[in-house]
Amino acid sequence: MLKRILKQLCSGIAILLVAPFALVERLARSLASRDVFFQTHSEMLSIVPGKAGSFLRNAYLHLTLQRCPLECFVSFGVMFMHSGAEVGQRVYVGAHCIVGLANIGDDTMLADHVYILSGKRQHGIGDRAIRFQDQSGTFTRVHVGRNCWLGTNTTVMADIGDDCVIGAGSVVTRPIPSGSVAAGNPARVIRSTFSDSVSDPQPARPSASID
Repeated sequence: MLKRILKQLCSGIAILLVAPFALVERLARSLASRDVFFQTHSEMLSIVPGKAGSFLRNAYLHLTLQRCPLECFVSFGVMFMHSGAEVGQRVYVGAHCIVGLANIGDDTMLADHVYILSGKRQHGIGDRAIRFQDQSGTFTRVHVGRNCWLGTNTTVMADIGDDCVIGAGSVVTRPIPSGSVAAGNPARVIRSTFSDSVSDPQPARPSASID
């Protein structure tokens, strides 16, 4: 009980500290109809160390994201790139993760250096006459289900179902069904989360491991 009270107190203090930044962003966003200072604030708060930094990041995201409960843990170096992202209850985000336009389900854990992109067509390459960096891309929402574990250095460009484990170093380019363990580049389903039965006869790359 005491631990819960202390945590609530720290969250309240953090909200008071970041409220001016969140208010400025929400006001500017209402006028411009887009994110204005959100990435700047996200980058600034990402380098605040220790538990204080986690409380401050969580509080700011709680006030500015589409959804982000206060009981999440947001580690050092984490940046959210779009305020339209949604984060579920009790989500853990490891160090140096980058999250784009994504939905992350309840109780899901992201290890360090996990990148959830805004789909796989963020950069256009179709026009030969225009430099790649000048071509417009398409941002799509990526869904990561509840109760998932995404290993270190995972890159996600497609939806992941509930109760999934994604091996470290994997690149998810195709949807992963619920209840799956997947690994490799591109990520392949190798078995069910809750059994040892192999569902894909093609093994993952040796470099991929569950972390």
